[in-house]
Amino acid sequence: MPADRNLRVVVVGAGTGGTATAARLSQLGMDVLVLEKNEFCGGRCSLIETKSGFRFDQGPSMLLMPHVFAETYADLGVRMKDVVDLVKCKTNYKVNFPDGDSVTLSTDMTTMKNELERLEPGSFDGYLRFLREAKHHHDTSFSMVLTKNYAHWWDLVTIQNAIEAIKLHVLTTLWGRVCKFFKSDKLRRAFTFQSMYMGMSPFDAPGTYSLLDYSEATDGILYPMGGFNKIMTTLETIAKSRGAEFRYSCPVTRIDVDPVTKLASGVTLESGEKITADLVICNMDLVTAYSRLLPQTRLTHSILRKNQSCSTISFYWGLNRKLPEDSFHAHNIFLAQDYKPSFDTIFKEGTLPDNPSFYVHVPTRVDPAAAPDGCDAVMILVPTACLGDDATSRAGMKALVARARAAVVAGIQSRLTDEEIFEDWIVSEEVNSPLDWEDKFGLWKGSALGLSHEVLQVLYFRPQMRHEKYGNVFFVGASTHPGTGVPVVLCGAKVLEKIIVDIVKAGKGFKRELYFGILGYEKAVTLSMIIAIVSVIVGFISLALGEPVASQNA
Repeated sequence: MPADRNLRVVVVGAGTGGTATAARLSQLGMDVLVLEKNEFCGGRCSLIETKSGFRFDQGPSMLLMPHVFAETYADLGVRMKDVVDLVKCKTNYKVNFPDGDSVTLSTDMTTMKNELERLEPGSFDGYLRFLREAKHHHDTSFSMVLTKNYAHWWDLVTIQNAIEAIKLHVLTTLWGRVCKFFKSDKLRRAFTFQSMYMGMSPFDAPGTYSLLDYSEATDGILYPMGGFNKIMTTLETIAKSRGAEFRYSCPVTRIDVDPVTKLASGVTLESGEKITADLVICNMDLVTAYSRLLPQTRLTHSILRKNQSCSTISFYWGLNRKLPEDSFHAHNIFLAQDYKPSFDTIFKEGTLPDNPSFYVHVPTRVDPAAAPDGCDAVMILVPTACLGDDATSRAGMKALVARARAAVVAGIQSRLTDEEIFEDWIVSEEVNSPLDWEDKFGLWKGSALGLSHEVLQVLYFRPQMRHEKYGNVFFVGASTHPGTGVPVVLCGAKVLEKIIVDIVKAGKGFKRELYFGILGYEKAVTLSMIIAIVSVIVGFISLALGEPVASQNA
């Protein structure tokens, strides 16, 4: 690679990971070009704006783990408060139960004590113990998972990591852990639905993911005035100020690779234009990219078989009046009558439950500019299965959307008086179904959150940030390490920056050696699984014998 010029970097996709990485690499002096298929930045973190004056967050609508965002801006030499107006929501959620009861979750401990004790006398002590465990999950996940790269199996498979994995409760479910602290079925539901942020059932998600409850309890839920896309546009502005270029409506159809040098030479656009590059960073959905942009390898077929997270049917409704504020906060959860069966219907039967849980976001509770005066903007997210391999799930999508819509209207109507007819309040409507997520954003099978986060699909077991064959092709986003969610992807962008800087500093170029040894990637993963199981067993024995662990009191 020529040493007399800056590295030419092409970033495919202006989503969270692509935009953040563009800002980071352009700050290092690299020549960065971002190519985005859509007319806007942010990917799923984009806006829907109607001619009648309503504004909706198309995807993420709550800002969690604000310290990650602040760190990203700080790394770029910017104070977040100077470019983003963040407002803390008055409450975290209003969680609605099928019997008409509800519980309000917040960061106010006095309010929480009153709410929890009302549903289960004596439960507040259990809540405090739950938060202590969740804090350990949160802190250890950041130090052990979100800030490190697991490029080799030996990075993962150590006795210390095995002991930490046990203490992170990766082998027990989130539902199982929460049941240790609460007897009330309502409270168990109120502190487990958050696993859907990862696109997983709480009956399958590792207990580690209570870290989300800890973040909500300590930092609360924040909202960027102007919509979540404000994070993306400010990162884009920073990247441009460092010299990065963004080109929109420029779909990439191929990453051009040389089978001899095993390096990418650039990309080809849908228009036929070829753009050369020293590095290609792919922020397109990883599974889609392996399937469509790159030559097929054995790993391609392995990735296509991996489990996906769920999809969603999302409704964006403009209302000609306001919902009652005591019944509808900024963030509202409506839980299904048949809680576990509703998850099984999504993840095991591959369809929409008859009585689904759903989420209602009312941005006008925080940002009145999201709707005309006297009106409300409402975004509804209904979890459903991602698209199947056959045509049946696609052909029946219109009926599925209608069924989801009817369930949501009925759920909201149940919180209004008989004289208030919610259906009549809807004056503007947009919809995103799994088909739309697939078409608009290239999400494989419409999976809203990428690859699932089960134990054998994280860390080293998750597709790597560096292509296993083409050494100057990298990935950033939900389906590569460290995982899904805006703050997690921002962590990934920082990890990727370090990977690239370390390679450049080594001065050996980007061509890969026999990276996985004579085994190849798939056999290396299999071997690491076996060794990991042995390590976990040894870890259990070490804990049983009283092996001291540095983070035991974290």
